[in-house]
Amino acid sequence: MSFQLDIGKVVNDMLHESAMSLLDGGKKAGEFATHEYTQFIRDIQHIQTMVEARTINDEEAQFLVDQHKLAMQNVLLTVEGLGIIAVQNAINAALKVLTDALQAAIGAAFQGIKFAL
Repeated sequence: MSFQLDIGKVVNDMLHESAMSLLDGGKKAGEFATHEYTQFIRDIQHIQTMVEARTINDEEAQFLVDQHKLAMQNVLLTVEGLGIIAVQNAINAALKVLTDALQAAIGAAFQGIKFAL
């Protein structure tokens, strides 16, 4: 049996697929972060408006700012989790390329063996 595997092509294909997966994950994370930053700024502006209108005092304003910072932190921790998922997906995309290449190169002897996180 002949083992035909172009390692350079497989590596390039693995890099391509993992990069595409990371770009997709980064886009999703960026959407979450962009929304949260925009909302945080609006919330702070609203708090400032309430301070200026004297509907809340400085202590209440600080409490509200602190609450909004905690909310933003929670969303950004979600973004961090999305980053971890994106990395796992990128690794799995690269490993799928490798699995497909090995199955094509050595055929039935490789059937059933899978690499994935």
